[in-house]
Amino acid sequence: MSENKQVYILSLEASDIYSHMYRDTNINYDYNGMIPFSLELLKLRKEGLDVKEIKSKDKEITNDIINVKFKQRLKSGDELKQIIEENKQLSDNEDYIKKLDDFLHTIEQNKDNDKWKQTSVSELRRILYTEGFTIKKYNKKTEETTITEYVMYKRSSAKSRTGQCLFIKKSLYEKMISWSQMNLPIKLNIDIDLAGLLAYQSLVGSSLEDTIEINPRNILMVSDIESKFKHTANIVKKGKSNYLDSIRDETEIVNSLFDGESLLDERFFTNGQSMILLRNHMFKSAAFNCRIQTFLKDKCPDDVIYDEWELEDMFGNEIKAKNIALICTPSSLKSFKFSNLIGKDEDMWEYWIKKIEEDGNLFGICKHDKKSKLGTDKYGNILQQTSYQMINCLPMKAEDIEPLIEVEKQYIDMLKNDDEFFIEKLKETSNIINSHSMLVDLYSKNNKMINTQLFRDFRKGFIKNHVSHTRKGKVKLVGDYCVMLGNPLEFLYHAIGKFDIHNVQERSLKNNEVHTTLFDYDKEYVGFRNPNTSPSNVLIVKNKKVDEIEKYFVLSDNIVCVNAINFPLQDILSGCDYDSDTVLLFNNEKLLGLAKKCFGKYPVCVNHVESQKKTYSYNKHDMFLIDDQLSSSQRNIGKVVNLGQFCMSTYWDLKNKGEYGDHVEELLKKVDVMTILSGISIDMAKKFYEIDIDKEIKNVQKNDTLKTRKKKPNFWQYVSQSKTIKNRITSYNCPMDYLIEELKNIKAATRKDNLPFENFLIENDTEKINYKQLEKVILIVKDLDGFVKNENAKSIDKEERQVNLENLMNDYIDRIKKLKINEFTMCMIVKIVSETESKLILRLLNVLYNAHKDNFLKLFI
Repeated sequence: MSENKQVYILSLEASDIYSHMYRDTNINYDYNGMIPFSLELLKLRKEGLDVKEIKSKDKEITNDIINVKFKQRLKSGDELKQIIEENKQLSDNEDYIKKLDDFLHTIEQNKDNDKWKQTSVSELRRILYTEGFTIKKYNKKTEETTITEYVMYKRSSAKSRTGQCLFIKKSLYEKMISWSQMNLPIKLNIDIDLAGLLAYQSLVGSSLEDTIEINPRNILMVSDIESKFKHTANIVKKGKSNYLDSIRDETEIVNSLFDGESLLDERFFTNGQSMILLRNHMFKSAAFNCRIQTFLKDKCPDDVIYDEWELEDMFGNEIKAKNIALICTPSSLKSFKFSNLIGKDEDMWEYWIKKIEEDGNLFGICKHDKKSKLGTDKYGNILQQTSYQMINCLPMKAEDIEPLIEVEKQYIDMLKNDDEFFIEKLKETSNIINSHSMLVDLYSKNNKMINTQLFRDFRKGFIKNHVSHTRKGKVKLVGDYCVMLGNPLEFLYHAIGKFDIHNVQERSLKNNEVHTTLFDYDKEYVGFRNPNTSPSNVLIVKNKKVDEIEKYFVLSDNIVCVNAINFPLQDILSGCDYDSDTVLLFNNEKLLGLAKKCFGKYPVCVNHVESQKKTYSYNKHDMFLIDDQLSSSQRNIGKVVNLGQFCMSTYWDLKNKGEYGDHVEELLKKVDVMTILSGISIDMAKKFYEIDIDKEIKNVQKNDTLKTRKKKPNFWQYVSQSKTIKNRITSYNCPMDYLIEELKNIKAATRKDNLPFENFLIENDTEKINYKQLEKVILIVKDLDGFVKNENAKSIDKEERQVNLENLMNDYIDRIKKLKINEFTMCMIVKIVSETESKLILRLLNVLYNAHKDNFLKLFI
């Protein structure tokens, strides 16, 4: 099997592991976690990762690494007894009831044992981090029980902000953790930037699209440059009450101009890519497609032969210009944060180079610049969607919303009335779980089938889901996400020692000017970044054609060159940097008019919250303390976002009703606080602050104006996870509620006559029908239907659910594949089920389609 495929692993709850060890319960061997194709997986394979190939599913699994989730506390014996009694009442299966009785007996016998007491999520994390765990597995064939010991390894790169953690088989631990930490001399209990180390040692585990070889001795490392200037801002820091407050004042803005970006020579790029996100040991950088060699040849001094021209890096090392492949700054190389372990930064630079050489100069490519998958409008303009935070931060009246959703209404109208357009959308969204491919093939076989009840019901549901999606603020407008490239020409000139930050005349871009081929030059556009929380995050840019950028850079429509010299771009865009951060640019006159009421009118928010002074030591207990704190902060992100939107909605509601005064402006201050808290919560994977986020949230909730609001805005029903929210909403005069109202005015679809589904089936020979097989297939699909509904009801990660559903579908498709179903039996199955609920028939048709595609399509005229 190819080495560039992921390996599936167990993803278990800490409470289930603890229960397995101390309560002797079974482990569920569902391999729905994964180690992605990554530099780490390549290393794991070299170190002897024990992988088992499942040929029938074309996948590999391993038990050597386990993803552990910390979401559920361990229930006490008394709680379990109550659940068991309830399950007994609901079941009439004698074997199942006996098993439950046996479990009840075990609980009764051990009720005074500490292992049957309730245990919090935090305590479970402490135990597993510091003590590790063991898994017992019984082999029925050999009648042997194996016991495998696991120890806390690291955060997975994808789950670094969710509090989940990878545990590794003890025998693999030392080799892999030393490799992840570049074999740095990190001794037990030394004081270290532990939060940073935990974040940066995981970079080698990032999921990769591809790999690339770059000789590290051909990297020109130059210093980072900061632009510092005075600007009036809303400064968020602790106020007189010792809680966070927003204070308007002049402050110093500090922008790191090349933070997280690098320039890579054009010969390394393929397939029209303009940016590749690189990963390696403690290295993360967005590398942009640059004609480095062309630039250097053009700028070579007249009295120097180019092949002999040497440039100095930031440490005084000389490198021949002709050899330079990558230009980079220390902001991309996180190992400099640990230079003190081996000496100075120049020592770390040489040390890092040798480590890269040891691994064959191989860099991972995580992602590249891509255009929107949402298609185009009727004029061929690229479309992208807003978020509800973007919509709700704009100062609009009710009449402003209709022009904003004009494209969206056209899109919905085409879904309703343009058959070809609807089918095209099904093609774009098809996968093994849904029935889109099957419906597309049926339409291709006979396009009149689109007028059957089956198609009509599906189309109605598809459109309903899309409208619900739009009600969440997902409004399509002309625009797209662009990866930001900070001051690119200045970066090039800095590399040859010819950039003076104080020389205004030399700047290629000034203030809010940008350079992008996405839209026409010499016009203004609106920019947002996720997360976007307030009017102070709204950006207006002026697109400028810069000939030198076009000469020395190969940039797609999805790259935008931006300026941060004497302009607070990074704070406007919620603390952005350039390690592949994107800005969403829109070309819409109505949106531009609304944005102009924000840009420059609402001062930017600046974070002056003190960093945490506490130091951590390198040991498993302090790792527990950090990840426990991180997990707690992540649970607060949703609260922070929701509370910020509640403040924003209440602010607009009062303003649009003509209310003014300190109580209204105080709400905007609370929005500022939530804006900074949102950034802090996201940043806590690698940095901590001297605040208690939970207390800050409660303090904002105590605001006198908010306390008078017993109900949330109408749009809350579409963005909240609460099942009872519909009982606690009312209409607000805020942008998102205007959107909800306007979407009620969508026209109904053009009336068409209904055609019976049976009319499209071939003639059937009832004597050749295998009725036993028919019943078996229907039971199998009903069984699958139940499992799918059960899976959708689980509170698990979207990615995990996707893997589970794919596995389910493939298992059941395999079961149907093993049955040799003749066309007459298959036809009768379709006829019988076509008379029942549409969701079940779609499930059944899709399974038959995937299991016996050719024979299935022959059923239809």
